[in-house]
Amino acid sequence: MKSTRRFPSVANWLVAMVLTWTGLSGATNAASMVPAPARASTEAEPFTIVNATLSDTMHITLDRYSVPAGDVRFHVTNAGHLEHELVVLKTDLAPDGLPANADSPGKAMEQVHMGETGDIPGGRFSGLQLQLGAGNYVIICNEVGHYSAGMHVAFTVTAPVVSVSLDDHLTIGLDRATLYAGPVVFAITNHGAMTHEFIVLATSAAPSTIAADPEQPGKVSEDGNIGESGDVPAGRFSGLGLTLTPGTYLLICNEPGHFAGGMHLQLTVLPAPSGDE
Repeated sequence: MKSTRRFPSVANWLVAMVLTWTGLSGATNAASMVPAPARASTEAEPFTIVNATLSDTMHITLDRYSVPAGDVRFHVTNAGHLEHELVVLKTDLAPDGLPANADSPGKAMEQVHMGETGDIPGGRFSGLQLQLGAGNYVIICNEVGHYSAGMHVAFTVTAPVVSVSLDDHLTIGLDRATLYAGPVVFAITNHGAMTHEFIVLATSAAPSTIAADPEQPGKVSEDGNIGESGDVPAGRFSGLGLTLTPGTYLLICNEPGHFAGGMHLQLTVLPAPSGDE
């Protein structure tokens, strides 16, 4: 058995808006601007709750089968009398296609193992908190005989939506401090009265070392530009879809004078979580 990570019950996170994007292999700008939503609090990292029920009919039931990448918290109830567990595996295999574990008869191989609750007695509750990157997963109960009896389900982790705020104080704000490699959607809101923009530069250079653009006074060089929103008018909303690799990025607004006024933010993208074994 793996060590468990348990946490107290928390309130459901209410998602204020959902963006659907296609073609995330490169940059995608929003087709049109829409009015900006109310500014959201950025005091805590966002997370997603998944309620899971395990039953003696050898079923795993989830209240959602797809979540955005990031902090995912499983609230797990054993509704049966038998002992069950919830194991999260990252794999492109079909839920019923996991190979058998030759060293543990009646169990499936657990590759790539992201985490598990450990044994949950009948009628009891447990929890599991994981950082998950975008991709395909299979959730199983791997008590002896339970996987082969049908206790498995497909689970998908999609691109995270990162809320970006732009304002006339010449600041750029993000609603999360941790971002993993892979597809991501930036949901960009201009809370100011001036036009702003959002540009992503693939560079580890310090902002103070970014060269001025000799052809456009008040602007800086956009070497390493991998995507941008274009102009976002006052009080409006736009979006940008990208696929990011691990490394350091510089997020800027390059309207004349805005970068020099401090409108830049460094972002570190971490390798996608790859399991605990």
